[in-house]
Amino acid sequence: MISERAQKALKLFEEGFVCSQAVLSAYCGLLGLEEDVALKIANGFGGGVARKQGICGAVSGA
Repeated sequence: MISERAQKALKLFEEGFVCSQAVLSAYCGLLGLEEDVALKIANGFGGGVARKQGICGAVSGA
């Protein structure tokens, strides 16, 4: 069974957010962040950090 946070991250990714945004947003409540702030913070990690296709933004952002 897929966790509630994983479902939220998948839904956000399917809506067009990059993986780093989807993952951080799914955990923002645990970190004391508002969702809109989490989405802004994680934005720069998209596409392998600044769209350079390096390390996945969700991994490097973690």
